[in-house]
Amino acid sequence: MHSIVIGAGMGGLSAAATLANNGQKVLLLEKHWRPGGYAGSFVRGRFEFDIALHQISGLDLLGKRGFLYRNFENLGITKRLDFVRLPNVYRSVFPDLDVTLPAGRENAEGVLLDTFPQESEGITRFLDRVEATGKALVTLQRGASSEEEKKNIKENFFAYKDKTLAEVLNADVKDPKARAVIAQIFAYFGLPPSRVSYLIYALGWGDYLRYGGAQIRGTSQMLANAFVDVVQEMDGEVRFNCGVKKILTEGGRVTGVVTEKDEKIESDHIISNVNPITTCAQMIGVDKCPGSFFQTLQAKEIAIGSICAYMGIDISHEELGIDDFEIFMNSSYDFESFWDKLRTSIEPADFGLACYNAAYPEASPPGTSIIVLTTTSYAEPWYKVSPPEYVETKNKVADIMLKRTEKVFPGIREHIEVIEVSTPLTNIRYTGNPGGAIYGWPYSPKETLMNRLPQEGPLKGLYFAGAWTQIGGGFQPCIMSGMMAAQKVIFELTKK
Repeated sequence: MHSIVIGAGMGGLSAAATLANNGQKVLLLEKHWRPGGYAGSFVRGRFEFDIALHQISGLDLLGKRGFLYRNFENLGITKRLDFVRLPNVYRSVFPDLDVTLPAGRENAEGVLLDTFPQESEGITRFLDRVEATGKALVTLQRGASSEEEKKNIKENFFAYKDKTLAEVLNADVKDPKARAVIAQIFAYFGLPPSRVSYLIYALGWGDYLRYGGAQIRGTSQMLANAFVDVVQEMDGEVRFNCGVKKILTEGGRVTGVVTEKDEKIESDHIISNVNPITTCAQMIGVDKCPGSFFQTLQAKEIAIGSICAYMGIDISHEELGIDDFEIFMNSSYDFESFWDKLRTSIEPADFGLACYNAAYPEASPPGTSIIVLTTTSYAEPWYKVSPPEYVETKNKVADIMLKRTEKVFPGIREHIEVIEVSTPLTNIRYTGNPGGAIYGWPYSPKETLMNRLPQEGPLKGLYFAGAWTQIGGGFQPCIMSGMMAAQKVIFELTKK
């Protein structure tokens, strides 16, 4: 009997590939015609756009020792893809400051100290703290073997489990400009510094500093396709255009699924890459799930969604003066003031500009470039936009971001060949995620790492993978969540 994986997002794909790679029979069911979820691409005119990938962490392409790289090697993913290391973590543009942070602890620290010499002691102390937190997690994962290691884990990891980034950073660094540059990629984690978990920020930011971020030559669709290849080559089965409408249960455990084509498929082990709210409420039924579990889901806050303006440009990025892959366009150093407004307003917050040709030149046809403007947005204000006004409204939002972009890179608008704008409603349409969430639950201290939902579901034989469960949202966490779910299924199948 097959184990069934529902949904071919990063969590479902890595779960299916891990099962197949360990000799288990697996059936992966995906309602869309292609794999990947947010990790995919789409075509407009002569341009192919990556839907969501900015940077993958955890690869260490120079030393090939990163956690994710080792797992990709084990699955045979690395031989199928070409990863491109990004030399800079990001560029921060403010009205009166422009700072580019290079990859590598020493390189980044050098730039920060040169830019903010008056904060040298605090910056170095914070960087040491981030590095110690990362090392403590590695020790925790492999298991502490001495009292000294246990003490290190307690002091450098668990001591911060309830801390926000602002609480820790602000104690070390006093200059608001220096704080803003260091906290810049808070948008990667979907909450401002006063609300985002220090632990998740330190681990993610620390990985980018240590290893550098990476892009995938040919878009993240290549990664999704590589996972499918692994599953199929290991005798697993993958079906597209085959959604699941019902998970069958009996006596407190799962027994199979019914597809949207009314095919019944039996299985005692099911991994759902569909968000747990939809899985329990629509696929299983609230009456068949323990009431306490569904109440827990209902009490949780949904993470933020996104607005993206995907642009195909008819000249090269060099001609526009864009040399960096990831550029954050900031109106001020206050990352907090606009956040609460996002619940009620579609006015875009500060945003990031990603130029994919700056990562690898062949991202678009010769002499052209691909640029994506990305900002955060909750779905609530978009629910109030009437269908006849929707296209005009989302284009107005893109226009606001474009006007600000033109102040730094004049002339970009006149070279737009194609443009496509997505909103949280787009995310809902294609993923089914409540609120068009891109990270599942928000990365607050109470929803970080092992505080998130476990892989085990409320019924025997049911497991979850993806952003809504441990260890969280983003490419590396989702991939890891699928591997963790698969490992739990493998344990159950082989312990007899």
